[in-house]
Amino acid sequence: LGLKKLIAPGLWAFYSGDINQDGAIDGFDFIAMEPDIILGTSGYLASDLNGDGIVDAFDFLLVEQWITNGVGSIAP
Repeated sequence: LGLKKLIAPGLWAFYSGDINQDGAIDGFDFIAMEPDIILGTSGYLASDLNGDGIVDAFDFLLVEQWITNGVGSIAP
């Protein structure tokens, strides 16, 4: 499952935020992210959505935006 968006002809970008890999960015992804935010976890983690090495409020802002916009994947 890929949550991707066509940016320009032949150029695709992937949304970050489907932490639990169920094909949708939703409240369950926030639930998976929340312990890492509380603990200030760092490293190469699925919950580090902006790739800065720290799970914090900036990552939450991304997942919140995608949840609000209903970002998901449709597969047969």
